[in-house]
Amino acid sequence: MNTPNTPNEKRRPVVLIVDDEARNLRLLDALVTPLDVEVISATSGQQALELTESLAPDVILLDIMMPGLDGIEVCRRLKSRHELRTIPVVFVTALTDAATQAAAIEAGAIGFITKPVQDVLVEASVKNALRMKELSDEVERLHQHREALSGMIAHDIRNLVQIVLGYAEMAQRVFELPKALKNMLAPIPPAAREILMMTTCLLDLSKLESGTLSLTTEPLDVLECARDRVAMISSRAHEQALGLEVADPGNRLVARADRSLLTRVIDNLLSNAVKFTPPGGTVLVDGALSTRHVVLGVTNDGPPIPSEYHRRIFEKFAQLEVRKATGLKGVGLGLAFCKVAVEAMSGTVEVESPVAGRSDGARFTVRLPVDECRG
Repeated sequence: MNTPNTPNEKRRPVVLIVDDEARNLRLLDALVTPLDVEVISATSGQQALELTESLAPDVILLDIMMPGLDGIEVCRRLKSRHELRTIPVVFVTALTDAATQAAAIEAGAIGFITKPVQDVLVEASVKNALRMKELSDEVERLHQHREALSGMIAHDIRNLVQIVLGYAEMAQRVFELPKALKNMLAPIPPAAREILMMTTCLLDLSKLESGTLSLTTEPLDVLECARDRVAMISSRAHEQALGLEVADPGNRLVARADRSLLTRVIDNLLSNAVKFTPPGGTVLVDGALSTRHVVLGVTNDGPPIPSEYHRRIFEKFAQLEVRKATGLKGVGLGLAFCKVAVEAMSGTVEVESPVAGRSDGARFTVRLPVDECRG
C-alpha cells in the first residue's frame, strides 16, 4: 500500500480496493500502485462505506460477493448519498451472468473487471474511472462558480428592486398624487414583488437541484399554512376583483414538510392562480387527507392549458416554448421551483386542465407525505 500524500506534495488520486480476500487485495494493489495513485483497502462492505465517507476516494474497485453487505448494496448506498454519488465504482467479480451485471449497472457501476483479473484491463479501467472523476470534479467546480455568481447577481438585483419598491409604495402612501401619476405608479409594486419572487426562486431552485439547500421537515397543517398565505395575497386579489375561497375539509391536514419550502410553493401556486384568473373569477384552495398523503389543491378560472404542456410547464427552461404555444405569459420558473421543492419533500405536484366538468381553468394538486404522528 502506498504511503499517504505529504502536505507539500500534489495530491495523488486515491483508489479504494474492496475485497474480503487478502490475496485479491494484494494482487489489485500491485496492479494499481504503478498508476501513481494512493491505494487504500477495505475487507468488508461496511468498512468500505466508512472509509469512503471519511476519505472520499476518487475511484472504488469493488468486489460483489462479500459477507454481510455485498458489493451491489454498497454501491446502492454510495449512490444514494449526494456527496458520494459521483465516485466511479468498478466491480471486480467472478460473476458474469447477465442478471448480476444488470443489477450492478442499475446500482450505479461504470464497469466490470472479471476475475481472474488481467493487468491491462485493471489499468485501463482505473485510468478511465479517474478521467471520469476528474471531469465530474471539474463540472462541480464550474457549478460552484456559477452558483456564486448567480448569488451575487440575484442579491444585487433584489437590493435594487427593493429600493424601487420602497420608493414606489412610499410615493403612493405619503403624497397626494394626480390620478394619472397614480395610475402610472400602480404597476410598479406588483412587478417589483414578482421580480423579487423570481430571483428567490432561481436561487433556491439551483440550490435544491444541487442538494445544497438544507431541509428541516416537521408536522405542518398544510391548509392552515395555505390560509395564512391566502391572507397575504387577499389585497392583490381584491384589486383584481377576484374571489378567494379556502374550503374547510373538516379535519386537520398534517403533512411532514419543510415550512419555508411549503410556504414558497403555496405562494407560487396562489400567485399563478391570481395572475391567470380573469376579473370576477375565483381562486379556490382545498385539501383532503388520504392514508399516505395530504392533498392540497389550488384551482383558478383562467384559460385551459393544453394537455401536451401539462408536464412541460414544470420544466425550468420550457417557459418560452409554452408561452409561444399557449399565450400564457407567467408560467415557467415558479412552477419549476414548485416541482423540485415538492419532490425534495418526497411529494408530487401535477396539473389538471381544463378542470373536470368545465372547459376552462386549471387545478394544481400537491401531494405530501402524511405525518405519521398526526392527531
